[in-house]
Amino acid sequence: MDLRSKKTIAMLVGGAVVVALVAGLAVFLVTSSANDEAQKRATAAEEQLASLLASAAAGATTSAETSVPPVTEEASETVDPTAEDGKFFTYITKVVDKNGGTYVTLDYAEFLTGKKAADAAAAAGEESPPPNDYFISNVNPKLREFPADTAMNVTLTSTSDGVAAEGYTVPFGDFQDYFNKVKPGPTIKGQPFWVTITNGTITKIAEQYLP
Repeated sequence: MDLRSKKTIAMLVGGAVVVALVAGLAVFLVTSSANDEAQKRATAAEEQLASLLASAAAGATTSAETSVPPVTEEASETVDPTAEDGKFFTYITKVVDKNGGTYVTLDYAEFLTGKKAADAAAAAGEESPPPNDYFISNVNPKLREFPADTAMNVTLTSTSDGVAAEGYTVPFGDFQDYFNKVKPGPTIKGQPFWVTITNGTITKIAEQYLP
């Protein structure tokens, strides 16, 4: 074989090697690009799935929260312990022993007569002038609680048989028992009273006679 033939063969072999290398490089680049694209798609799919799962979990939590009925507390009496000295027309709503003393809860009202009674009755849609020329206005639901001097006597007009316009007195202990129906006696719960408060303590209680 002459020198020219050897050179030709060498060139052919070298060209084949170059072609093979180029082809391999191309395959590598294509494969690498495909792998990168696949990886990107897989990552995007994972992120989308995670987002969907998070949204579903949030929706389930919201649904669970809204399906639970709100807890409502039982309404309690509004009791204002502020001391107010004076004489007040009031309804008595509670007489209880607690904290080493006896406490009376009051619901202030107004005992009106004459023109004031007629005007108040008309404003309330009641008969005006009102029967017996008096009208009781009780529009404020605020309650006030005060300690009571249990050594006092209480004046009542209600009796077991009816009323005693002139009034009569009973010990505070009997008044408390009648009010709470611990023992037989006149029905006085729901009747109006005049209550005197001195230095923040109830010192006098007198039932208002109603004809």
